[in-house]
Amino acid sequence: MKKSLLLPIMCCSLLYAQSLHAGNRPYRVGTTAANFLEMGIGSAANAMGEAYTSVTRDLSSIYWNPSGLGYMEKNEVFFMYQPWIADINVGFVGAALVLPRIGVIGLSVTNMDYGRTEVTSMLMQDGTGETFAASEYAFTASYARRLAQWFSFGASAKWVSSGIWHMKANALALDLGVMVNTHFFSFSGEREDGMTIGMSISNYGTKLAYDGIDLLRPIDIL
Repeated sequence: MKKSLLLPIMCCSLLYAQSLHAGNRPYRVGTTAANFLEMGIGSAANAMGEAYTSVTRDLSSIYWNPSGLGYMEKNEVFFMYQPWIADINVGFVGAALVLPRIGVIGLSVTNMDYGRTEVTSMLMQDGTGETFAASEYAFTASYARRLAQWFSFGASAKWVSSGIWHMKANALALDLGVMVNTHFFSFSGEREDGMTIGMSISNYGTKLAYDGIDLLRPIDIL
């Protein structure tokens, strides 16, 4: 009887603690910049629910896990164009060069175009007749090397740029990743047939702060 009651009590306690933690969490919706960096690259990865960190082996590794570039055997070029809602479009182009006994070097450019939006004001809320554009870019340089048949590491440095009308913002970011082939669940006993563990740290870098004349507030002095 005691054992049968213990599990429901523990579950209820955990749910209650989680709700308290969520209730005390500050409201930070809309406070993250450069959200386009979280949009998955490649149809295969998106079809897998973005569970791609440990299985990526092509040029899209620049986004998912730079260590995956170390498994490439040939030079590659990658293009992607993805239309979204509200006239938002995402583009990605990249290339990687395999250098024997040196590693793999990759370059890529990611762009998100938000289209054009009408300018409004407090007095002209239906539009002033002007429009403005907004777009974001990420320029990435990656390097990866497969040190052993079962281990690969990689790193990426990226420059992120964001622009909204007269405002601009720039930042630097770093990605790190490793990939390890293990004997776990291998039907043949070989690492290449076992479970692969992939780990990646993405977009660790400086803050993206906007600057421009649109941040200035005009004040009437009597």
